[in-house]
Amino acid sequence: MLMTPICGAGSIDCHRQTTCHACQEPSNLLHSTPLARRKRPAFALVRAKAQSPSDKSGSSNRNKTEAKEDLGLGLKAVWYGAEQFGNVVGLRNKKQRTELQRQPTQMTRQEVLDSIKRDYDETYFFTGAGEMEAYEADCTFADPFTSFNGVERFKKNVSNLGGLLQEIKLDIYDWQEADGQLETKWRVSGIVQLPWRPLLAAAGGTTHVFSQETGRVVKHIEMWDVEPGKVLKRLLKPAARTPSSRWETLMLSVHQGDVRGVWLAASAPILKYSAPVVGVSLITKVLTGHGLSGGFLGGVEGVSWLLLVAAFVTQAQQLMKNVSL
Repeated sequence: MLMTPICGAGSIDCHRQTTCHACQEPSNLLHSTPLARRKRPAFALVRAKAQSPSDKSGSSNRNKTEAKEDLGLGLKAVWYGAEQFGNVVGLRNKKQRTELQRQPTQMTRQEVLDSIKRDYDETYFFTGAGEMEAYEADCTFADPFTSFNGVERFKKNVSNLGGLLQEIKLDIYDWQEADGQLETKWRVSGIVQLPWRPLLAAAGGTTHVFSQETGRVVKHIEMWDVEPGKVLKRLLKPAARTPSSRWETLMLSVHQGDVRGVWLAASAPILKYSAPVVGVSLITKVLTGHGLSGGFLGGVEGVSWLLLVAAFVTQAQQLMKNVSL
């Protein structure tokens, strides 16, 4: 078939149609409208419309939504990092975990509720110690950070991280039973096994969704009523009201923003660890006539001298103050 202009509009590009859209004359051949007569693309209208105030507001809302999505991605990254950290910590635990075999049998509602109560008595979602026999093996576990399936993965995660906690306390202050689910509200706290022994405390709620076929829990949805910033700040503060160790004194000063207190608490360890570097520096100067060679070692040497002198003066002042008392 030849490309032949047969209409009054002329032709430059080629297309096939029954009626020419430029001249409205019948056409079975290949032709098109000249470039000069082409209609403006529809997206120009969309572009103009996007400049209206209402659309600017919509754009702002989209930006906020994207920001929330970015925040969600950040929280998920933190959660996965915590999960991997828990796996590393769990390597210290030599006990072999045996997967709980779950028979696809039905459970009555009362049996399920009694089993969940026993799990709460074991603080299961912080320790992984509960049997969790009322849950389907592929139960979905979700919280503000992530969502995954599998009771064994859940127990592994919480038992690894829970191994860092002591003196765990759980208070169930609300228990609401419905036709297809159970809603609980709780407060939990524990001492984190770090040198300064901070207190980890949070509040939230859990929704247990039951299967219509087996009666077991098929969804375990947690909501945390806590601000991440406050949790992180609390982790810098020792649980003890009166510090009983240098670490507790140091971290309490960090929490309070007391720069002088931080230096007083850190000066003794600084003196301890900078003294060997200064000693090596002195020996090197006696043997070679100059200090440690190299930019890096030279920098470490200079910083160690400064810290040693400052820490020594601080410790001497503290000693004289204690003697005078």
